[in-house]
Amino acid sequence: MKKLKAIFIISIGLMLGSGCNDWLYLEPEDGIIRQEYWMSKEDVHACLMGCYASLLGNTGSGQGYSVPELLFLWGEIRADMVSLNRSNPDFQYIIYGDILQDNQICRWNAFYRTINFCNTVLEFGPAVLEVDPSFTEESLRIYQAEARALRALMYLYLLKTFDEVPVKLTATKDDSEEFNIPKSSRSEIMEQIKTDLEWAEQHAPVTHGSLAADKGRITRYAVNAIQADLFIWSDQYESCITACDKIINSGFYGLLESNDFWFTDLYVDGNSTESIFELQFSPEVLNPYYRLFKERKYLRANAASIEEFFPSDPNALPDSADIRADGCSYKLSDNFTIWKYVGRNREEAKPSNESFSNFIIYRFAEILLFKAEALSQLGRNDEALQLVRMIRKRAHAAKASDMGQANDTRSVTEFILSERCREFAYEGKRWFDILRIAKRNHYENLDLIIEMVTRSAPAEKMLTVQNKYRDTLSHYFPIYYLELQANPALEQNNFYKEAIY
Repeated sequence: MKKLKAIFIISIGLMLGSGCNDWLYLEPEDGIIRQEYWMSKEDVHACLMGCYASLLGNTGSGQGYSVPELLFLWGEIRADMVSLNRSNPDFQYIIYGDILQDNQICRWNAFYRTINFCNTVLEFGPAVLEVDPSFTEESLRIYQAEARALRALMYLYLLKTFDEVPVKLTATKDDSEEFNIPKSSRSEIMEQIKTDLEWAEQHAPVTHGSLAADKGRITRYAVNAIQADLFIWSDQYESCITACDKIINSGFYGLLESNDFWFTDLYVDGNSTESIFELQFSPEVLNPYYRLFKERKYLRANAASIEEFFPSDPNALPDSADIRADGCSYKLSDNFTIWKYVGRNREEAKPSNESFSNFIIYRFAEILLFKAEALSQLGRNDEALQLVRMIRKRAHAAKASDMGQANDTRSVTEFILSERCREFAYEGKRWFDILRIAKRNHYENLDLIIEMVTRSAPAEKMLTVQNKYRDTLSHYFPIYYLELQANPALEQNNFYKEAIY
């Protein structure tokens, strides 16, 4: 995305503020808040690009993990597909079930920083119509749609991770503002996300005019993907199917063929016809994953889970194995290195200065599996299995992993969950998938979380971790202790209230 890359140096200046309330604080050095800044359509465009740039890795305060790191860690560190390879206290405590409110992974400042950029575009952008005659209502609505969809996406991740969080819809202008904002309820957050997405769907463009921009900026179909995610999370199955069908029937997307270039097209080069929305890294803006998985090797693939979800077929030829396994999700010959972000191809790793593989937020395969899950919950298991097996056919999935029975919704649900594990291994999905299905129907499937712990927790901590996860309040992270100090209206999540700092 050439325009995004070109604007990054400008936008990075917009992300340098810090303060005692850094999750809501914004004081850009070049005056994004000052009235004189908002004088042209270029100013609005630059601020919108700042929203996207903020997703690439700067927290604003230089403290805590960045959005790209958290997208991975929030979706994987509590699940069963990763294991600790090198000492890191933040990672170790969570894997061991000792999640406390001083763990840096529980900081949300990076997400709220992006939210504040979005709020800034929404609040100050309309005034430019009065001072720049070349700035049109249509352009403003497109920018607002992108900002509202990004804000909705950030709140959806916060909802999945913390359950209840503060909702702020106005821009933070300076550090003199009082921050006494209580948490909003789950239903209030969902309603706000839904409202933002409905508005964004009406005004977001189908295309921005180039392939890379269409994958790295919000389009109407990216909005539909977020809607499908929200609806499957909130058990609104018909609405989920409707959102999925808008993407499926668009003609813009499809599954990549399983040829020699599949891995390179999807994960190395990125922005493929399968992709709907990706974080756009570049030689100038490297992703953080090479450091995590290859350079410092903090995390690697969990061998026990790999063996379960990618079973070997002794009768299969080497080149007919599941294409998502060795040489894609992980690299067996490199000590189970997580490979999707570090591989130059299926055999060779990149050097560190080429660590610019994109992070895929949504792709077409997920839309098919969202729809399959919703169909299954409506009792339409045959239709669901057709979609799952379409993906399995592309992947050359092992026959031993085909376990769905059309007359058993629980069997189909677990089949879809396992297939999502194979298809989206290390793409930041696993924990959210397990939690979503486990909590359905008043935690009817709590056993899925307990089974997950059996695969991931150290043997000496197994019973302790299992007992903790039987308490459903433990399934969401605590609010980071500094946020509680900065905002007196916040209350710690119930499971963690006994901890004292």
